[in-house]
Amino acid sequence: MKAFVRHIIITILAFVLVATFALIAYNIPFMGPIAEAIKEFEMTDVYCQILQDTNEDDEEVSDIITIVDMSDLYNRRDLAKALQDIEAQKPRVIGVDVVFEGLKEDSIGDEMLAEVALSSDYIVFSYKLLDYVNDSVGHETTVHSFFANEEGAVNEGFTNMPRNLYGGIKRKLSLGERAEGKVVPSFITMTANMYAGKETDAVTQSQVNINFIPRRYRVVQPDSIALHPEWIKDKLVLFGAMKDEYDMHYTPLGKMAGTELLAYSIETLLKKSEIKEVNGWVMAVITFLLVLLTQVVFGVYMEFAKKRKNRVLRFLMSASFMRGYLMFFWIAVWMWIAFILFYQFDISLNMGWALSAMAFLVLAQSIYDEFIVALKDKKDGQ
Repeated sequence: MKAFVRHIIITILAFVLVATFALIAYNIPFMGPIAEAIKEFEMTDVYCQILQDTNEDDEEVSDIITIVDMSDLYNRRDLAKALQDIEAQKPRVIGVDVVFEGLKEDSIGDEMLAEVALSSDYIVFSYKLLDYVNDSVGHETTVHSFFANEEGAVNEGFTNMPRNLYGGIKRKLSLGERAEGKVVPSFITMTANMYAGKETDAVTQSQVNINFIPRRYRVVQPDSIALHPEWIKDKLVLFGAMKDEYDMHYTPLGKMAGTELLAYSIETLLKKSEIKEVNGWVMAVITFLLVLLTQVVFGVYMEFAKKRKNRVLRFLMSASFMRGYLMFFWIAVWMWIAFILFYQFDISLNMGWALSAMAFLVLAQSIYDEFIVALKDKKDGQ
């Protein structure tokens, strides 16, 4: 019983050491970049990078979404012509990832765009939400395309993506947001529901974790639309810029074009493949038990090593480098288990605290043993 209590105390001490290091990192100015990196870090980033590096030449190709790249189109006549060419290939849904603000000097281009927009019932256009006020009002300003001057004139959804106040990595999508006092659907929700022909997700102010398991989206240039009808017919086609540096976002897969980010988001909804995060309290219990198990296992190992009669074997088994190798292997096993849960079942275990505490177990054990020795010496001195 005393041995088990010792293991529990050492486990708690390991977490105290991790928390102390984290507090130091957050409160010392020159460690600010480290603190921000820790704050932004999630284990899903590691899992996605592993998949990206190992499956780079064998990525899954989406059979739902095709992207038509409008990066090299600079006037509205060409943009309208590209949309007409896409329509000619009979896609199921077209999502337009650009807001056509105001009228231009090219009145013919404006007329062509308006004609395409107002004559189609399966194109979803994007708009922007600005000037957030409060939870009851939401955003008080919306920026629409010039032809969407009346509510319901065209199918629309906002393309704002949620993110942490001080963090730039995009991991979640919005099903809806409040604007001018009412909840409105996102571009992602609108296109997914239209493609599915039903309400796959209700329009609420909820956020969903995007599934970034790597996949490849076919990208078609505007002058090649007619050459690839099989990539467009009955597909969900996203019309947006893939090379616009101003519309690049940081994701668990690295820097990504906004249109591709929308593709990952829409496919997450359509396939119901949201990354499921384990509840905070449940994860806290799992983390503590996992670190405690590690301490118990290595405690049993050290007792086993001390009982070896062969001095060389006893020395090697008890050496710090051997414990380091074994700890590395032990951590790798749990990382692999967590990775399998992520890849096969879309479950994300945030192992950061557990792995950090495991790394501090040896130090925690040394501090505990020194403290016990000091107490014993003090008692003997009295």
